[in-house]
Amino acid sequence: MYHRWTGVAAVTHASLHFGLTAQQYVRTNQFGIVLENARIRVGIMAWAALALIFLTSLRIFRRRAFELFYYTHFAFLVFVAGGLYHAAYGSEFLLPGLILWVIDRTVRFCYNFRGVPLRSVTQYAGNVTKLKFEGIKTTYPGQIAWIQILSVSFANWHPFTIASAPGDNVGVIAIRALGGYTKKVQKFAVDGNSTMNGNADTQQLVMPEQVKMRIDGPYGVGQIQWTRYPVVALVAGGIGITPAISIASHIIKNATSSGRVGPGWHIHLLWSLSDIKHARWFDEELRSLAMLASRSNTPVSLDISIYVTGRKLPAGAITNCHEEHEIGDLTKYEGPGEVCQGRPNLMQWFQHVKWVRAGLDVAVNLCGPRSLIDDARRAAAHVSSKDGLFYVQEEEFEF
Repeated sequence: MYHRWTGVAAVTHASLHFGLTAQQYVRTNQFGIVLENARIRVGIMAWAALALIFLTSLRIFRRRAFELFYYTHFAFLVFVAGGLYHAAYGSEFLLPGLILWVIDRTVRFCYNFRGVPLRSVTQYAGNVTKLKFEGIKTTYPGQIAWIQILSVSFANWHPFTIASAPGDNVGVIAIRALGGYTKKVQKFAVDGNSTMNGNADTQQLVMPEQVKMRIDGPYGVGQIQWTRYPVVALVAGGIGITPAISIASHIIKNATSSGRVGPGWHIHLLWSLSDIKHARWFDEELRSLAMLASRSNTPVSLDISIYVTGRKLPAGAITNCHEEHEIGDLTKYEGPGEVCQGRPNLMQWFQHVKWVRAGLDVAVNLCGPRSLIDDARRAAAHVSSKDGLFYVQEEEFEF
C-alpha cells in the first residue's frame, strides 16, 4: 500500500513540476531554447521513465502482462540517474534510497542461488499446479515469495502466496494458469511424465527431482495479528483460498500448542468456487485442519462453507447446504464443511457470524476477485458496530 501511494505521489509531483514549468516556457516562447540545456532534456527523460512505470502499473497491464509491468519498473534507475543530473540537490534525496536498494538487491541475489528441494508437484482440475517444498519457513501467515522455475523461465520471477503456517517445515504454493507465466508452469507440468494418483482430477505429473526452483522470500507482514482476535472470518474466491489456508493453519497450530483452557478461537471460512472439483486443491489441508479443530483439547472451532457458483443442480435436486452433496455431473464432495449451490449472500453470512459470536471482535481476510472483495468489505462494514468490530485485510486475486 505504502509503495503504491508514494509512487503515485512521486508521479503527481513530478508531473506538476514538469507541466507547470513547461507551460511557463511555452507561454514565453522559450521552450525550444531551454531544450538546448542538457539538464532540461535529462529531466524530461527522467519524467518520461517515471510516467512509463506508472502507466504499466495500471491493473490492465498487471493482470494481462505481468512481465511488462515488472520489468519496466527497472526504468526507475533512469529516473534516479536523471534526477541526480537534473536537480541541484538531487543526491541528498535520491542516493540514500538508491544505496539501500543496491544493498537489498545484492543480498537477495546471493541468497537466491540456494536450491529449494521439492517434495511434490501435483496438478488439479481447474489448471492448478501445487508445489510442496522444504527449506523455507514463513514467519507470518499469508506471506508471499517470488518463485523462479528454471525449466519454465531463467529470467522471470513471480510472486505467490505461501499457503502454510509460519514455522512449518513444508511450504505449499498453488499456481493457477491465469497469465503468461502461470500458463507456462501449467504446460511444463502437463508435458511431464504423467503418473495418475488414482484420481482423474489429481495427477502427479512431474517428478520433484525434475524441477529446479528458486525462492526469493518470504516477504510481507499484514496489519492484523490473527491470534489476538477471538473470531476470524476468511472469505476466499477461487485460488484466493491460499492466504485463508495459511491463516487458519496458523491459528489452529497455535491453539493446539497453547494449553489454553476455556473459550478459544472461532474460524469461519467461506470459499466461493466455480466447480466443486476445485475443492480438491486444498482437500488435504482442509481435512487436516478440521480434524485438529475437532479434538476436545483444542480450543478452536472451524466452520467451513463452500459455495459452487458455476454449475446448476439437476432438476428436482435440493439446493440448500449439505455436508455431503452431489453437484452437476455427480461429482461428490466428501470433505469437511457444507456445500451450497449459487453465489454466497455475503451480507447474510457476515450477519450470521456476528449473531453466533455476539459481542466479539472479528478479524477478516478477503482474497479473490475485486467484485467479491468489494461486496465482502461492504458487508463487513455494515455489520461492524461497537459491540463487535470487524477489522478487514484484503488481497486481490482473480479466478
